Amino acid sequence: MMDYFITQLARSEYEERIRKVEMELMARRRQIEEPGVMSRLLFRLGEWLESVGARLKAHYQPTSLRQTYHSGPAR
Repeated sequence: MMDYFITQLARSEYEERIRKVEMELMARRRQIEEPGVMSRLLFRLGEWLESVGARLKAHYQPTSLRQTYHSGPAR
């Protein structure tokens, strides 16, 4: 009877350790898959800079010379 108890106790301790290791592995996978706060912040900053740059470029795009002298030569 004592051997059976020790075997069951060892088995339950082993299963508990396996569960802990599995939980740690799952947490590491989630951490790798999900971008961190700094990565998200830098990504958002990059998107914002691109959108502001596009707006500035569209607003301050120089007019071509053809449009300037479209009516004819300057007097």
